[in-house]
Amino acid sequence: MKLLHHILLTALLAGLFVSCIKDQETQLEIYQKDLKKIEDYLATTDYQYIKKEQDASTGIVMLWDSLSYSGVKANGADTLKVNYVGRLLDETVFDTNIEAVARENGMYNSDRNYAPLEVYNQKYLPGFLIALSKMEKGDRARVLIPSLYAYGNREYQGRIPANAVLIFDLDLRDVIKNEEETTTEE
Repeated sequence: MKLLHHILLTALLAGLFVSCIKDQETQLEIYQKDLKKIEDYLATTDYQYIKKEQDASTGIVMLWDSLSYSGVKANGADTLKVNYVGRLLDETVFDTNIEAVARENGMYNSDRNYAPLEVYNQKYLPGFLIALSKMEKGDRARVLIPSLYAYGNREYQGRIPANAVLIFDLDLRDVIKNEEETTTEE
């Protein structure tokens, strides 16, 4: 997963350089504002956590409220099962795979399967994947993700504004090891 982190970071930085200079400055300014918003959130939140980690290269902040010490970490080929609640900085819930949370926030959908999300490829937000790469099976953490590692300057489904810092409450329920990778490593 460290390799995944470096690949994602390289791809994002390459995207910045491909943009015109004005866009680079704007993206940098937005990123700096995001870091300030995260700092302000941390200064005012009453969220209880036992461990805090901020990635200096991405600005992503992890606040663990439960550490399992299971020693079971994922690599890029594994399938992860995770429960999540996605929030804006004002704590507005925009998505969840937990039925009780969906009902509490008036977003329950009877057609949706409320079960742990199976993450088995790289088709998720870079910040979401980076956060999961830092967790062990059984860990629970709140993750604050700068917009550059979320939806960037795009609005998403009318629920997430452009350039929004996102919060994800993650509960890594399981790590299913890829059998092929396990056998080739031995």
